[in-house]
Amino acid sequence: MLKRGPRIDQSVVVMTGASSGIGRSAAQRFAEQGAGLVLAARSDSDLEEAARECRRSGAKAITVPADVGSEPDVQGIAQAALERFGRFDVWVNNAGVIAYGQFEDMPSEVFDRVIQTNLLGQVYGARAALAQFRRQGSGVLINLSSVWGRVTAPNVIPYVVSKHGIRAFSECLRQGLATKDGAERIHVCTVLPESVDTPIFQHAANYTGREAKPVPPVIDVERTAKAIVGCVRRPRGEVTVGQMGHAVAIAAGIVPRQLYERVAPSLFGRTALDGDQTQNPRGNVFEPEPEWNRVDGGWRRSDGRRARRVLAGAAALGTSAAAAGLAAHRVRHKS
Repeated sequence: MLKRGPRIDQSVVVMTGASSGIGRSAAQRFAEQGAGLVLAARSDSDLEEAARECRRSGAKAITVPADVGSEPDVQGIAQAALERFGRFDVWVNNAGVIAYGQFEDMPSEVFDRVIQTNLLGQVYGARAALAQFRRQGSGVLINLSSVWGRVTAPNVIPYVVSKHGIRAFSECLRQGLATKDGAERIHVCTVLPESVDTPIFQHAANYTGREAKPVPPVIDVERTAKAIVGCVRRPRGEVTVGQMGHAVAIAAGIVPRQLYERVAPSLFGRTALDGDQTQNPRGNVFEPEPEWNRVDGGWRRSDGRRARRVLAGAAALGTSAAAAGLAAHRVRHKS
């Protein structure tokens, strides 16, 4: 039997990272469907602009300037929601930052801050959300992971570690809820999009000497926003967004590990890094960058050529994987 979540037009939704990208797009979609909104992010002015967009759709929306890397700030988001609406029914852990660079080249404080924001920020959000959901007897927690939560790469290590951690954390939460009485209407969902057309890449801290770009193909931000809303209507444990994301999920379990570790770094370098680095090594890891806070990053307009490159690389990897699998099969039958 399909699980059903709360009615969106009768729900209050907490959205972190609401000033740009996926969070801002999803907030607009929730507003159009009648939800009340509690929008949180570090950038006050952009957060208020996002709230005005939601109010134009007829939604009630409040803003809570907050840094999800601070647990007191996250508890403050929950408290503001309860003071204004008396409850909240959905909590979306969306806020995130990214840093590019080899492990030895990346300052430790940048590495640590990515983990603090992306992974511990979701831990803090889950702690606040689940406490209220237990009191209510219902609620939907949505954690944003990524295709990078299934695979690895040498130039985005803290981001990859955080996204793998989010997947594992979410699964552990689901298992824990399954053993508790009275938690049947409390759901934990994980959304794993492939590259999304958002400004996170312009915001990136970068120690590679080259410009960071999303690995193509790049999907429209609305697809991920739609998946988030869909998790409220019909909660599911994991939702992968994008055809390449599904392909990666399958390939991760098929491609021999040694082959992947040999091919993946060069494939990543050819598709995710390009040209010269702009002079912004710390990005928005520690402080917001309001000039880039918008829904999309403009990447889809230049995606065609790079998409063909990554698909060609993926095809080569798949061919090599098939050959390796066939060779292993022959060895097994000869022995």
